[in-house]
Amino acid sequence: MILEDLARALKVKLHGDGSQHITALAAIDKAGDNELAFVVGARYADALRRSRAGAVIVPESLRALAPGNCLVSPDPYASYAEASWLLKPATAMAPGVHASAVVDPTARIADSAHIGAGAVIAAGSQIREHVVIGAHCFIGREVVIGARCHLFPGVTILDNVHLGEACRLQSGAVIGSEGFGYARTHHGWHQIQQTGGVRIGARVHVGANTTIDCGAIDPTVIADGVILDNQIQIAHNVHIGENTAVAGCTGIAGSTRIGRDCQIGGACNIIGHLTIADGVVINAASLVTQSVEHPGRYGSGMPLQPEQAWRRSFVTLGKLDQLLRRIRRLERLKNVE
Repeated sequence: MILEDLARALKVKLHGDGSQHITALAAIDKAGDNELAFVVGARYADALRRSRAGAVIVPESLRALAPGNCLVSPDPYASYAEASWLLKPATAMAPGVHASAVVDPTARIADSAHIGAGAVIAAGSQIREHVVIGAHCFIGREVVIGARCHLFPGVTILDNVHLGEACRLQSGAVIGSEGFGYARTHHGWHQIQQTGGVRIGARVHVGANTTIDCGAIDPTVIADGVILDNQIQIAHNVHIGENTAVAGCTGIAGSTRIGRDCQIGGACNIIGHLTIADGVVINAASLVTQSVEHPGRYGSGMPLQPEQAWRRSFVTLGKLDQLLRRIRRLERLKNVE
């Protein structure tokens, strides 16, 4: 693609030679003649000055530092994201059902859909226009897969799951598994039927080996534009609001409601039946044990220290109660004086 066409597609300003050919993306310090890089702030100013990239996406504040062609964007990172799809478009999959796929006669599959080798599609399911179902996916009963969804090989969608348009599910994702619902009796644990299903909105991305349990009575809900990283556990009847991002290895217990536009760091643990407001940012490895009512940044846990420093901190932590009692005694003595 020539730079002039790329600038037009990205709706950004071009400074330099519009006939320059761009074939790929690269890091600012490694990009060559036919590659596109980006910078977002002044910390990369030196790398920008030395760059040999065919073009660089920059904010207006750094335009004068660009040694060659540049694309000036109000949001260079967003422009870079869009350029990544323009320079490497998704591979088109031929429509049709592979001979080894197993499709129930009552399932409805759009003519434009691609069903890969070894896929299984159960009774009553609907696969809509331009959907890609990768090899060895399993689609349960009464499932709806919205238009332009892409399921990578080995995805499992169990009964009563609805996906909105343009979702991407990476390999190993399991949607609609039985929720962890049990009643305690004097004989032990009695399992509760989980029949609520899962409702996933449009443009949702689900990472590899992430699991989303079905609801007990009402569905588990993942709203439009949510992005979920790899190896996340989302329990039954969780509700995640629009455009929230959850990083890998986080666990969200049952019936918790997370607002829209939240960011949850990796390896967080969120207990059940909480409410988290819109616009909340939770730092990685946090333990969330109470509802969060106001937007802002929150965190818990102890950051990394050298081992000996950590041991001293941990010993001190164990003495806090004793130290607090001593301080109170001293305060009382001072008041007596």
